[in-house]
Amino acid sequence: MTEAKKAAATAKPPRKLVPRPAPTAQAPGTAAEPAPVVVPEVAPAAPATAAAAAKAKPVRKPSRVDETVARHQKSLAEALEKAQAIKYEQPAVVMKPEAAKGKKAAKVEKPAKARKVKLVRDSYAMPEAEYARIGELKKRMLGLGGEVKKSELLRAGIAVLAALNDTELKAVMGRVERIKTGRPAK
Repeated sequence: MTEAKKAAATAKPPRKLVPRPAPTAQAPGTAAEPAPVVVPEVAPAAPATAAAAAKAKPVRKPSRVDETVARHQKSLAEALEKAQAIKYEQPAVVMKPEAAKGKKAAKVEKPAKARKVKLVRDSYAMPEAEYARIGELKKRMLGLGGEVKKSELLRAGIAVLAALNDTELKAVMGRVERIKTGRPAK
């Protein structure tokens, strides 16, 4: 037999755990006193006879585990006492009124969801000089500390045109030359 198997065969069964009592609920506003920590100790009893003295078990000192458990219970009880000493207002809980069984409950209106903006893809033609200006404007924006995409520049231009009054819009559109639509010949 290997040493590991010998050690497993002679291993002691685990100690039984003793359940701790649950903390009791108290009315709000009352100070809770921590439950006293009790470490199980056996008081020495005077044996009546010599035979009883031989059979009597010796007084067991609390183990390190028992001391640690007692210390942790004490610190938890102190923390609970401090937490319960804090005064704060309880949030008001709004209960839904129950509808009568014979009547249908009115439907609760849900807030309207913001619809996702549908994106549209399109193609267009423009002169090379104006297309080069898009690159210039992108570089200019980088110099100002912001990165911008071509589509963002075009949308900004449309927003500026939309903000013009009718006479200004007519004047600006008069300066834009008309180009032949369609795909260029190869």
